[in-house]
Amino acid sequence: MARAARPTLQFYYDSSLPGGANSVEALARRTEADLIWTPVLLGAIYRETAAPQGAGGSASDVFNPTKKRLTARATRRTLQRTGVELNWPSVHPRSPVLALRLLHAVPTADRPALSHALFRAYWVDDRDITSKDVLLDVARRSGASGLSEAVFDDKNAQDALRAATAEIIARGAPGVPAFWVAGEKWVDENGTAQQGRLYWGQDRMHFVEASLLALRRGCDYAQVPNLPALQPRCAPGPAVGQKKVEFWFDFSSPWGFLGWTQLDRLRRQFGPDVEIVMKPFLLGALFKAVGAPNVPMEAVSQAKRDYMRKDLGDWVRHWNGVNEQRGAHDKPVQFRWPSRFPLRTPTALRCAIVDPFLTPLLFRACWERDVNVSDDKVLAEYLTTAGCDGAGLLKKASSQAVKDALRNNTQAAVDAGICGVPSYRVFEKTHAGWVSDGVEGGVIWGQDELVVVEDLVAGWKQQESSVGGYDRPAAASRM
Repeated sequence: MARAARPTLQFYYDSSLPGGANSVEALARRTEADLIWTPVLLGAIYRETAAPQGAGGSASDVFNPTKKRLTARATRRTLQRTGVELNWPSVHPRSPVLALRLLHAVPTADRPALSHALFRAYWVDDRDITSKDVLLDVARRSGASGLSEAVFDDKNAQDALRAATAEIIARGAPGVPAFWVAGEKWVDENGTAQQGRLYWGQDRMHFVEASLLALRRGCDYAQVPNLPALQPRCAPGPAVGQKKVEFWFDFSSPWGFLGWTQLDRLRRQFGPDVEIVMKPFLLGALFKAVGAPNVPMEAVSQAKRDYMRKDLGDWVRHWNGVNEQRGAHDKPVQFRWPSRFPLRTPTALRCAIVDPFLTPLLFRACWERDVNVSDDKVLAEYLTTAGCDGAGLLKKASSQAVKDALRNNTQAAVDAGICGVPSYRVFEKTHAGWVSDGVEGGVIWGQDELVVVEDLVAGWKQQESSVGGYDRPAAASRM
């Protein structure tokens, strides 16, 4: 197959967030892409997109305590898994404005080295990047020359920073790091052809790599060799010992649906030594208990809401590609946003408790077939059409015992420290019984963290870290 011209990858970043710089260069080399380093001002993105945390805030400022703990733990886990060196700064956040002006003032050839030096100054050496003297010293040590304090007032650099920030806002980024693949052609959910595609967050870099490889090879996304390998494993082997994976879900979440679509793959991958235990619970009741908005998507900026809808499509494409490459054992995901949202799912959840084998039917009703499961009459008719005793199931689902079981599951989710769905807990069978890793109750939150679940099943161990917490660049595929 003849190779296409080198693709272009534009990397948008802010020196006040440690995301992407340590791995984007390696990704560009692997994909033979031309890499464009584009510094932007995160606070301006927050301001212009009306992010709830405000221009000077952090995304985690508006998280409830449970969510804040889990996202901080996910950050520490990511650092452990990737081997990234990071020491939490004594003061955070510090304004990155002067550092970003400096990056736009130096020649583009000097920008990568200076960017790495600034990240290290902030996130390893705990230097004050609001100090002009510090910034000039960092720049000189990185190889930049001929700089003075006048560089911080350079109008061209200021204009370039504003223009770059406006550009990434116009392209739909709710934050950084963000990646723009200029050559990718695609069709949005409205059926409109687009060219150039945005990916947001360091935890979406496997999408970026697959997109660039597809361009380089002149093939479709699903034809990129070995898609699963683009999310590196720390323990890429079979199950070690007997394991149990709890899957905590509510039919009301599209992310829960996507997580559910991968459970059969996990069963095939690890075989009979791994048991998957389904844990239906009331997500709305959990949100109330932990102090979260009832509909999280309505509590974020429009830019983030729009990106989350696109991100769902990216994951559907990815999981369908993985399925195709591994033998097409599963039905392709045919995701469809329901005409009524949010969904009210207590009756559907109780039906799944009455008969767990109904779970696939109910998930597909919500997220592929646009069945109004909030309406008991419609739900009963749907179940009957599928060959079940719809009326009988709903009668059993209304019993006090089943209601209590759902209520108990919900309280157990709260007690376990779960903040959303899908959530997973991995247990190992020992002489003392089933034992989790004990870190944050063993909770893994988000279907985009399935690779972590796989590693835990295969024997990888989480470790606590002294590194402080911050909000991850992207935490979209959860609810």
